[in-house]
Amino acid sequence: MQEMTRVKVGEHLIVNVNRRSLCDNCAVESCVAVQSGRVLECKRFKAPFIALVKCKSCGHMFDIFSNLNALDYELCPVCGELQR
Repeated sequence: MQEMTRVKVGEHLIVNVNRRSLCDNCAVESCVAVQSGRVLECKRFKAPFIALVKCKSCGHMFDIFSNLNALDYELCPVCGELQR
C-alpha cells in the first residue's frame, strides 16, 4: 500500500495525506495513544487542517481525513463502502 496520497480539494489545491496511519496525520502533541501499528480510528484525533470535499456520487461534503482507508478519494466513506 502506498503511504502518501494526493487528494484534490479545490480547483488548484492538492493535499498530501499519509495513508499509513491516522497518527501520521494527527496534530495532537504528546499523544499517549500513538501505536506502532496502523491506526484507522482514534477519539483523540485532531486534523492539522480542515479540508472538505464534495462526494462525486451523492454530493455529501466530507472531511478528507474521515476517508483514510478509501480506494477512491472522490467518494464519501458511505459511498466508498457501497462500491467495495
